[in-house]
Amino acid sequence: MESYGWLLDPKRCIECRACETACKQWNRVDIGVGVRYRQVRMKEIGVFPNVRMQALSMACNHCDDPLCMKVCPVKAITRRAQDGFVVIDQAKCVQCRQCADFCPHQAITWNARASRMEKCTGCFDRVEEGLQPACAALCPTGALQWGKWSEISGMGSPSWEGFVGEYTKPHLRFVTDPYPSGR
Repeated sequence: MESYGWLLDPKRCIECRACETACKQWNRVDIGVGVRYRQVRMKEIGVFPNVRMQALSMACNHCDDPLCMKVCPVKAITRRAQDGFVVIDQAKCVQCRQCADFCPHQAITWNARASRMEKCTGCFDRVEEGLQPACAALCPTGALQWGKWSEISGMGSPSWEGFVGEYTKPHLRFVTDPYPSGR
């Protein structure tokens, strides 16, 4: 099984939200109900008096040990064997919302209009066609990159200030050096 993951360079994120827009458009995510599969979140970084705000593009990290899958009482959340993407089977989901409560990455959202739980699928439909997920394909600065986990897992760092949930073994790494590749 080849699984995939994200490489995020927070220093390159300019909070343009192109990743959010691309995701909503490709996945036809409902608008006007607060559902976002990928979202740019602002985090306070540092210690007073050296505090700054940092934008982080976050979504489902398609963890190796997803809590959402463990707490689902009807096993509606599974990890696809062929690529490692964590998905929700809407036909099985009973909307108990435990998955959202237990996800340390806040990646699962309730769609009140459709009465269902939703989250990033990793654009597995695009990946199956040899394309990148919509969010990574549209990131104008290269802050959000995507690729085979066997290659990305050795890059950067598994943690970043304010990031929680490493115990779920997320497929997310952070670029920590100032400007990789001499940029």
